[in-house]
Amino acid sequence: MSIHRKRAMIGLAIGTLCLLSAASNASKADSTIPLPSDDRAQIEKYLGTGVVGEAIPAAPLLTTDRYLPPAGTVTSYSVRESGGKTWTENHKVEETTDPMFTPGWRYSDEKIGALFLQKTADGGAVIAGEQDLEEKVLSRFTPGEPLIIAGLAPGQSRKITVQVAVSDLSDPTDIDHKGSLDITYSYIGAFKVTVPAGSYDAVLIKWQYEGSVGPADVEQTDYRFIAPGAGMVAMVESRHISAMLVYNDKTKLGKMMQTKP
Repeated sequence: MSIHRKRAMIGLAIGTLCLLSAASNASKADSTIPLPSDDRAQIEKYLGTGVVGEAIPAAPLLTTDRYLPPAGTVTSYSVRESGGKTWTENHKVEETTDPMFTPGWRYSDEKIGALFLQKTADGGAVIAGEQDLEEKVLSRFTPGEPLIIAGLAPGQSRKITVQVAVSDLSDPTDIDHKGSLDITYSYIGAFKVTVPAGSYDAVLIKWQYEGSVGPADVEQTDYRFIAPGAGMVAMVESRHISAMLVYNDKTKLGKMMQTKP
């Protein structure tokens, strides 16, 4: 083989490797995933059209502290029930002082109750408990229900089985109902989302629940759009986790951020 032919073959090999590397990098950078039509139909049923815009390039999920609004700030949401009734909720995130859930955050609406969030070792977060003031019950989840799985790539899913214990708020040690939930947590992608508070680049997470707790058989799907520094900017979810689990109340709510945190 002549030295010129050998150099040409080496050059061709190097060029091929460069093209493969460029394609690989482009593939990694190009993580724009269209919103599946079934999911869009469910979301628009409760949020209306025009809220979810174009798909945008999506990166792996950030750590929870990158998404949470500043501690102590209050964010207002316009809420629409599936039957057409509307109202406003004021949500607040702060450090929890409840000894059952420290260290962690308390995500609350003073009229409805609170979610107790705890940080995971990878910087993500789980929902360890839910306080429901309307039904006067406390639901605890072991392990915690995933809220943010840091590092999860767009298009990926995780499955987890969560044990549930429900007790009366007056005596959290007395368990009234037990059961388990199989949760499929899916990172759908990232999208332009327009709500009354403005426009955001938000990731879309989908939760699918199956299981039984107490007298209730559960089959439920929730969606949340989450933006860095703002938290949840829009969502479609059940009225309460505890109501869904124990009382078979599967009322769906569409919520949109009304004022910035």
